[in-house]
Amino acid sequence: MSDKNLSSGTVSIASPVGKKKTPVGIMIAKYGLPVILVIEIIIFGILRPQTFLTLDTLQTIAINQSVAGILAIGVVLPLVIGEFDLSVGANLGLGAIMVVGLTAFNGVPVWLAIILSVAVSGGVGLLNGLLVSKVGVNAFVTTLGVQSALTGAVLWYTGGNVIYQGVPAGLVALGNGSVLGIPLPVIFLVVVVLIMWYVLDQTPFGRKLYAVGGSKEAARLSGLNVGRLTILAFVIAGLLSGLAGVLLSAKLGSGNPTVGGSFLLPGFAAAFLGATAFRPGTFNILGTIFAVFVIATGIYGLNLLGLPFFVEYVFTGVVLVLAVAATRYLRKERAM
Repeated sequence: MSDKNLSSGTVSIASPVGKKKTPVGIMIAKYGLPVILVIEIIIFGILRPQTFLTLDTLQTIAINQSVAGILAIGVVLPLVIGEFDLSVGANLGLGAIMVVGLTAFNGVPVWLAIILSVAVSGGVGLLNGLLVSKVGVNAFVTTLGVQSALTGAVLWYTGGNVIYQGVPAGLVALGNGSVLGIPLPVIFLVVVVLIMWYVLDQTPFGRKLYAVGGSKEAARLSGLNVGRLTILAFVIAGLLSGLAGVLLSAKLGSGNPTVGGSFLLPGFAAAFLGATAFRPGTFNILGTIFAVFVIATGIYGLNLLGLPFFVEYVFTGVVLVLAVAATRYLRKERAM
């Protein structure tokens, strides 16, 4: 990467002599996102008590952000190792169209179509990883090119039209059903969050990924297979993108060839904003998922206040810029 400090998953810090005092900024940021989320709920609840503080509103936000949350976690994996994956949005679109096309046009059973769609998206991640780690192409260039190719392929396959006929009820049920009153998309999100949190924070594999993000050269010298870890990070990002696409089509009951790109910027905004919390200065799962809901709650609340539709884009863009700046600041604080 051209800006290693911006994208690396962690920062290598020399061990000080004696106990190091935690900077005030780090202490405040650690639990900043949960506090902001509570403040948002209180403010919008006061301003729009009849429409915001309802079970339907909370359920709507949770369901709508299930897809965004899974994709944002996919964004985190390459960032942890110090790389970008700009193809995740288009890869989501690929998974969304493929699962609908296989079931509606080819009569493939829903369960098999889901597996194939997620696997193909994982294959896209594998391609990204190979190009970056083995061929040596810059990740930004690689994934930007793959994004464009996937977008073109999806538009060619669909003719630019939404696929809504012949979508099986079994697929629609996946996105609109519930278990014990909990919507299935929310269950999928919780499962993904728990698994990826455990993998990154509690396993040697996760620690290796963070080591690669801290310094690829140091990771190599310590005996880590940086190339293999890079490939695996991109593959996991691809798999999660495909899963998010499948859930999106299941929720909508259709396949939209243009929807994938709209998830890219919010995904990166959540990843960078999440890097300011829990483990300030480090990309992490819990921070990312809280960031998803902080952004979503803010946008939903502003919409309830009657602000125009374009505020969503302004809000997300501002959050991304501020989050990147805050992440850089917190890393400097940690290194001091």
